[in-house]
Amino acid sequence: MTECKVMIKASLKKVKARFREYEDMEFEKRGDWILAEDFSGTQLFGWKISDWVELAGDDELIYAYYDEDMNAEFIHVRDGVCLRAYTQYDGGVDTDEGEDTETSVREWSDVGNYMDKYMV
Repeated sequence: MTECKVMIKASLKKVKARFREYEDMEFEKRGDWILAEDFSGTQLFGWKISDWVELAGDDELIYAYYDEDMNAEFIHVRDGVCLRAYTQYDGGVDTDEGEDTETSVREWSDVGNYMDKYMV
């Protein structure tokens, strides 16, 4: 099982334009946010933090990914700054940067729990 979702605090039109080159994406308005889900599970995996900051632009962005092989990624960008970057591949933590008091992501399962709570 693979879960790959992005929330961006922007208009639906802006978010769709940012992902216009990607297939298998579904979009849903959630209050001030747009939830985008990558059903392929692979198009957004492994991006550099700078790519996420660029995609966010002036908007707030939260990206989360996890799979059954204990790979996980969690990125939170606000005001052009990456507040939290967590990546875990093959059971080992690759990146654990930033302190974001709004999230409690500290390990693989926390990414899944965050998604279940906020990105369903």
